[in-house]
Amino acid sequence: MIFQKNIAKLLGKDYYQLRSKKKLGKLKFTIKIKLKAFYYSKFYNMYKMNTLKSVSWGKNAIQLLNLLNNGGLMENVPTILMLRHSEREEPEILEEIFEAPLTERGHKAAFEFGMNLPKKYEYRFFHSSVPRCKNTALEIRKGISNSKQKNSISIESIESLIKINCDFEKFKTYLRQTETDTIFLDRWIGQFYNPLEIEPALAVAKRIAKDIKKLNKTQKKKTIDVFVSHDFHVILSQFYLSGNLVTNEWIQYLDGFIIQFFDKKMKIYSQRGKVEVNYPYWWTN
Repeated sequence: MIFQKNIAKLLGKDYYQLRSKKKLGKLKFTIKIKLKAFYYSKFYNMYKMNTLKSVSWGKNAIQLLNLLNNGGLMENVPTILMLRHSEREEPEILEEIFEAPLTERGHKAAFEFGMNLPKKYEYRFFHSSVPRCKNTALEIRKGISNSKQKNSISIESIESLIKINCDFEKFKTYLRQTETDTIFLDRWIGQFYNPLEIEPALAVAKRIAKDIKKLNKTQKKKTIDVFVSHDFHVILSQFYLSGNLVTNEWIQYLDGFIIQFFDKKMKIYSQRGKVEVNYPYWWTN
């Protein structure tokens, strides 16, 4: 019973409430990740994450790091990490969104993220041309180097991580007409908007997937390709590759998902757990 009570405490739940649940199987993945994270931090001394622990959005970034360090990834399988940039300044008008820089806290958080990436991998970084994405990648790279990892680290910009073919004035109008970004995204995915004004959401995901496939061909063993992009691009990529749409909780800063590519299937790791899916029909098109 002591063990069960410790598990309940680790999950932030009352033991008797936990015991009364019928479907404990759903908690297995959460228990496994949190136990591994606990022992990793206790015995392997993860680097300090003062900034990430001080902000509400840092929780998801820390969970993503736990998945990378303790989620059971296979080392010699092509692997990518799709990541939203770190915290940015809030622009006064929407037109200034592209130039909104990282906050000082955003720089520190990205550095901490890099400090805590697994040391057994090499890394390649690909980012959108927007400065905050490039600076996020640079700060993560600094963190990797500062943790005394002798990794090969390359970095370059790719267009698919920012590109959305659209009439920007129409895009802004539709975005302002909806109460939340979530509603706008749901309507966009549902083909609510004229494709001549905003290209279909699937087209955005396909363009990113095309670059991922191309880069996979040059990826060495024990290497993780890190793609630093924007909220819409990360959400659309995850949805069209996994089939799971998560818009009830918006993607946070330094949040994202991991994919490992196998011959006939993909394994996708995220805050929702691990799923194994077939490649979508358009993957080879």
